[in-house]
Amino acid sequence: MTALVGRVALGVAAMSFAPRDRSVDLATIRDGIAAGVAILDTARAYTRVDVQTYGEELAAEAALGSGVLVGTKGGHSRTSENTWDADISADRIRADVDTSLRAFGREQLDLYYLHRVDLAEQPVEEGVAALASLRDAGKVARIGLSNVTVAELDRAASVTQIDAVQNQHSAMGRESAAVLAWCEAHNVPFFAYSPLRHSAAAPQLTAIAAARGLSLQRLQLRALLESSPVLSVVSGATRPTTVLDSFAAESDPWDNDLQSAYAADLAHLKLN
Repeated sequence: MTALVGRVALGVAAMSFAPRDRSVDLATIRDGIAAGVAILDTARAYTRVDVQTYGEELAAEAALGSGVLVGTKGGHSRTSENTWDADISADRIRADVDTSLRAFGREQLDLYYLHRVDLAEQPVEEGVAALASLRDAGKVARIGLSNVTVAELDRAASVTQIDAVQNQHSAMGRESAAVLAWCEAHNVPFFAYSPLRHSAAAPQLTAIAAARGLSLQRLQLRALLESSPVLSVVSGATRPTTVLDSFAAESDPWDNDLQSAYAADLAHLKLN
């Protein structure tokens, strides 16, 4: 996993909930992989009501034969058009992992997260212990936690090794700063989802983006990637141009002007 830190993962959530042209979405994901995207992100909950594993099936088909790492999640699923559940009991996690294995047509999943630790009534230890036994059995290669607190991470880490964390964390909001600090202290890869929230609150970066003919979103992804030695981002891009633009953030230079602009935008937010 450490080899994948500092990367832009492509998430398929936005491609999974409403009817879309599947062939176009597959082509978009494959274009990203061809350009160098090394991680896909999906979940049991990323689905349509009539197809209970749509997001996982989409990622599986797009990734077939590519060698990219695919992260998926369980313990949270869509129950109707507008409702979802959260259950990280041992029985549910074992069942969800088996469902995901069938959706991917694999004997082992690359990375498996407990999806909504924050919403589940069961203690995090129960779901983590179930995943640890599944890792021992070879059904999952790596264990992750999503939507988790520092206290929950401490409890989970007392049960078994945690291989990755995925929380909401944006360039301008820095919502999971404490969890990111925990990941840095324990050398655990951290994946930031919804990385572009509050984009309008970045006037200095906006000015540089305009002057250089780059997108603000690309510079904000670059800023996040530079902000921590364990951080990667999950992009929700759905068009080929935005997928490639997001991926380009991995290799953009991070010069003094960009560093100063980002620091000024963060300082402005704190003052207001």
